Amino acid sequence: MADPTFDYQAALASCAQGDAQALRRLYAQEAPQMLALANIMLADQTAAQSAVHDAFVLIWKNAASYDPRTGSGRAWMYSIMRYRTLNLLRRQPTRTATTSTPDPLPRHAAEGSGLAATLARQPDQTRKPILMAFFGGMDYAEIARRVGCSRSEIRNRVRACLRLLREHTPA
Repeated sequence: MADPTFDYQAALASCAQGDAQALRRLYAQEAPQMLALANIMLADQTAAQSAVHDAFVLIWKNAASYDPRTGSGRAWMYSIMRYRTLNLLRRQPTRTATTSTPDPLPRHAAEGSGLAATLARQPDQTRKPILMAFFGGMDYAEIARRVGCSRSEIRNRVRACLRLLREHTPA
């Protein structure tokens, strides 16, 4: 289980100084969760492992570019992993033509508090476009085609949901 007191900023600063042990600590802290996310996004264990590996290589190479003023170190790491995963996803020759999106939120998520609970409590028409964009790497036009409504409607749903999530995100 991840250590909630882990100092991502310090570990990234150490990585920027060439401390390989700091990268090992980051990897031990986040690789299992990143692999789970990549596996959901790619639906392919081998590709997910490759994405996480590539993400940590990029984290190591770019640690000096992390700026704590732009957000948390953990969020910075996940953005690298997500973009790497989306690049792999976009290179896949075809995506499944389905409107269903695997729901990565645990069944009991709505019972809690925080971001996952807030998202889990949203109706499908609001939650699904967010999941399709984040986990599926789809743009508004692709989501609109799959859901069967206009691109502007999808954009409005996504923006409304993101605004709601921002309101419920602890500072």
